[in-house]
Amino acid sequence: MNRWLRLGLQTAFGLGLLWLWLRTVSLPEILSHARVHSWWVVAVMLLLALTTSVIRARRWLILLRPLAPVGMVRAFAMNAGASLLNYVLPIRSGDAARYWWLWRRHRVPSGSALATIVIDKSCDLAGVAIVLGGLSLVASTGLVSAPRGLFGAAALAILLLAAVFGTAVLGPRIAGSARIRRRLPLSVAAGMSGQAFAFRAVARGLWTPAVVGRLAALTGIALVIDAFNFSLLFWALGVSVPTLKAMAAYPALLLAFAVPAGPGYVGSLEVAGALVLGGGLGLSSSIAAGAIVLYHAITAGYSLGLGLLGLLLVGGKRRTKAGGPRRVAVFHCGFTYAGGGERLVIEEVLGLRRRGYDVECYAPTIDASRCYPDIIGEVRVKTFLPQLPRWFPYREAVQMAATSLLMPLYAWRFRGVDAIVGCNQPSAWIAWWAARLMDVPYVVYLNQPNRLVYPRNIDRQTGWISNADYRLLAAIVLRATRFVAWADRRSIQEADLLLVNGKYIGDIIRKTYRKEALDCPAGCHVASSGFPLPVESRFSGGLTINGYPIRRPYVLLTNRHYPQKRFDLAIRAMAEVRKKHPRAQLVIPGPATSHTASLKTLLAELGMDDAVLFLGPISEDELQSLYEGAAVYVYPAPEEDFGMGVIESMAKGVPVVAWNQAGPTVTVATGTGHLAEPLDVSDYAAGIIRLLDSPAENQATGERAFAWARRFDWERHIDVLEEAVLDVARAHEQVALEAATA
Repeated sequence: MNRWLRLGLQTAFGLGLLWLWLRTVSLPEILSHARVHSWWVVAVMLLLALTTSVIRARRWLILLRPLAPVGMVRAFAMNAGASLLNYVLPIRSGDAARYWWLWRRHRVPSGSALATIVIDKSCDLAGVAIVLGGLSLVASTGLVSAPRGLFGAAALAILLLAAVFGTAVLGPRIAGSARIRRRLPLSVAAGMSGQAFAFRAVARGLWTPAVVGRLAALTGIALVIDAFNFSLLFWALGVSVPTLKAMAAYPALLLAFAVPAGPGYVGSLEVAGALVLGGGLGLSSSIAAGAIVLYHAITAGYSLGLGLLGLLLVGGKRRTKAGGPRRVAVFHCGFTYAGGGERLVIEEVLGLRRRGYDVECYAPTIDASRCYPDIIGEVRVKTFLPQLPRWFPYREAVQMAATSLLMPLYAWRFRGVDAIVGCNQPSAWIAWWAARLMDVPYVVYLNQPNRLVYPRNIDRQTGWISNADYRLLAAIVLRATRFVAWADRRSIQEADLLLVNGKYIGDIIRKTYRKEALDCPAGCHVASSGFPLPVESRFSGGLTINGYPIRRPYVLLTNRHYPQKRFDLAIRAMAEVRKKHPRAQLVIPGPATSHTASLKTLLAELGMDDAVLFLGPISEDELQSLYEGAAVYVYPAPEEDFGMGVIESMAKGVPVVAWNQAGPTVTVATGTGHLAEPLDVSDYAAGIIRLLDSPAENQATGERAFAWARRFDWERHIDVLEEAVLDVARAHEQVALEAATA
């Protein structure tokens, strides 16, 4: 009741001040001088206000970090929501809400939470006191003339600051004094003592030169930006006021927010503005009144808009998870073609859902017509940002770049997530931002080091000529190599856990990023039995796909039509195979790229137009039929990190021919196919010929391949991934509990 009585008295006091102020200047004069001349200046003012709000949220986050793992977005939201409550109900309602939110969400004791709030506010008060005190000292020397009220404003700021620190230092002694206790209610004395102890305990833990320096720097930057922002007010009004003079007056105006006031600071801000702008800057009463009314309107609108957003983003009580995390977000770099990386993420999302997790999948861009159209709908991929129209030039590259750069603006979308899995770049970078802003643990899954930062030899030899978007991204990275390399390394090194696609590429990733990693190779769906199909089903007859008649036995190659995949080596090997098996065909499904035309030119040069079939896009069922009926599967990419087509073919009992280097050294075991000497086309062709010469030996090799493929079953992959998600989520929860009980 006392609080509400105080609010009523403050409201009456504010209305009284407003009545007195209106007696000094007429309302028509105020409105005529409050008219905006430059709205773009007002927009800049709002943007600068948002900047300082972020800086102050970061400052408070430094104070909170020893107590609880609070994310940047939530700290910002609590600040914004509390500012609105303080603005509407100036009886410390916003401060009470802040430490209530901290207790409800992060179990931070109210005393410790209140201490961080008091220290946070004291930083701004100290900045104001230092500036006003410094200006007073300079004015006392006679070098500059002192505006009216400067010494009084400086004295008030210093007095308020002394009261805060005096309570912190002397609070227990004052509360314990017999004389004071006779005059103070017991609850007030106990509250003063408890607040003082909490303040001193938190301050003692933070009192290091590094932390104090960061707090001071952030406070100074925010105060300078706010002062400059205030000077823009006169630009917006078309009033001539020197920028430095306006900036110097701003700290005095801030004191209006440090003393008791009515709701919305109505009356107190107008009177303070009349004193500062009229007495300090020498403006006429009507111009000063118009300026302060516009400033009041801008600050009120900003507080209302940002405060409502903050209340929306604060979030509720932290959920207790008896069975571990339930909500997982999986990020991927994009779903624009049917590649192994895309299939891996699809299987991860669907696999975790089968195990009861609430999984949402996000990507910068998606093209459901080109990326596994038969199954991508089950994943229900969401995009981070609204998608550009399909006609937009370099659409995929622009969306990927925009998604990476604008992450802080949409991080709030992940405030209820228990863990994030970031698959490759820029997903790892986006997950890193979400972790820092929203206090969410994240796992990074890497198929390979970032190839734009760490290109392979094959990338240097061939370039990205088949993909215009990759060319644009490569050009951007080339001009910002140091930043991109830093962002890439940091987002991976700071991950709670790093998973890698098998031992071969895993060792390269560990060496590149200097971080331990768990092997979690990609998988395949392996039937309990039935493969390989009988010899006659793979060595006789034929089938038709997309209108192309395919003769058995055929050799299968599934991969993207990119120069790095070196289809030309497989084509040259088939030229030798055809000398002994003239009816053998090389079957290549998948959508054409700009590189496909060069491959067809090579076929014409070799006179092999009928030996290689480019089927174009096919359905998932048709792809599985091709795998099942193939006599040999070939994988000609010389520097592939893993190669999912290898294990997918072995899961159907099909022998494999690949190079004895890179990923196939892990996926192709002895007796499951043939590993040729690197780039030796004759040896590669010999492996294919040997598997075509003897159907019986081919069948035996396929049986061994089928048995070996069980090591790469998708369920094993999901086992490792699930355990990783559980580990990081539980560890994060434990840290939060330990911080709350410390």
